[in-house]
Amino acid sequence: MKTLDSTSSLDSTSRVRFANILFPTDFTPSADKALPYALEIARRYHATIHATHVLRSDMYALLPPASWPKLAELEAETRQDYHQRLETQLGDQPHEIIFQAGEIWPTLAETIQTRNVDLVVVGTHAPFALEKVVLGSVAEEIFRQAACPVLTVGPSAPAKPRQMGELSSILYATDFTPESLAGAPYAISLAREHRAHLILVYCRQDSEDVHTFRHALFDIVPFGAELRCQPDCVVERGRPAEKILEVAEAHGTDMIVLGVRGSEHLARITHLAQTGSYHIVAHAKCPVLTVRG
Repeated sequence: MKTLDSTSSLDSTSRVRFANILFPTDFTPSADKALPYALEIARRYHATIHATHVLRSDMYALLPPASWPKLAELEAETRQDYHQRLETQLGDQPHEIIFQAGEIWPTLAETIQTRNVDLVVVGTHAPFALEKVVLGSVAEEIFRQAACPVLTVGPSAPAKPRQMGELSSILYATDFTPESLAGAPYAISLAREHRAHLILVYCRQDSEDVHTFRHALFDIVPFGAELRCQPDCVVERGRPAEKILEVAEAHGTDMIVLGVRGSEHLARITHLAQTGSYHIVAHAKCPVLTVRG
């Protein structure tokens, strides 16, 4: 399954194709905020939305057995309410609604594979209170492990996306590692398709040659990419996550694109640590498209 005609190189003929979009929801306001984005992208690409809710399989274990029948009854009523709510929200867009039980990521991973999902659209919480960090980590677990791109809609993103998911400005950030470069074909392809302004960003911590890195950024865009205008190549000094957010806000960016490391990187950090990528996802004033490298 590929969502680009070619992802092995920066091919100027590559085109994004989204046919099946997975929308995981826990029916919180954060998830609700992501649904309009899934809908607008689905309309643009004539895609099917697979809306899924995963009931954690360990919920019963947390409660005394005497309460299980009541919990099962409440669960059935809630599921029916949620199903009707999703049917109303999804309207006439091709879709299916899936209710499953299990561990969240393994269950979603199976759905991604069996439904040939090529984009996940997910909401996330603001990482301030302890419980929100834990809930927010589910979004990071998804974008670190999903084989397809993941669009995360954070709490600061606009409540309503543009019609048909239109974009006028796209920021792509890289540190030139193979993982970060995985996002480049998507940023370039989307910028070409939307006739959007493309901003390429590299952040450094020392006094490296700015001119050299600006030139390296420019070289990321292949000859014949057919962009509407020449991309801006920005080299900043400071903490990458903070600088990327600053540049994105200054340019009024509609989407940030990042290539990210896989789940082995997530496993090396403490449970409550906030990675640079998740900091961007949680604080960006626009959706963030992550591509696992």
